[in-house]
Amino acid sequence: MERQPLKFTTAFGVIVMILGFLLEAGSFFYQSGSGVSAESVFTGAVVLTVGHAFYGLNKLWFSLTLTAISSIGVGYFVLVQTNSWLWTVILTIAFFAFIVSLFKIRSSVRHQHGMW
Repeated sequence: MERQPLKFTTAFGVIVMILGFLLEAGSFFYQSGSGVSAESVFTGAVVLTVGHAFYGLNKLWFSLTLTAISSIGVGYFVLVQTNSWLWTVILTIAFFAFIVSLFKIRSSVRHQHGMW
């Protein structure tokens, strides 16, 4: 069985996902509850999502797990900034749904691209 060569987008996606997760997890514990922590966690969530987009996962459970981790990071940012649980829950669910719908559009474009 021959291994496929590692593509640039795959390697970039893995590196960016690791950096995003480390930034998000590390910032959560650094001055927890402060504005600096919230902004860093939000940045980590965005970086993790960008890495996820570049990597292009085929496993649904892993893709949903990464999206949930990013959504929790966005929710933490909203909670620290607004101190409102209602807005936190609403925006966390909205971000999760938005990212899932974007990945659904991306996969349908890839599928349709082969038929063009």
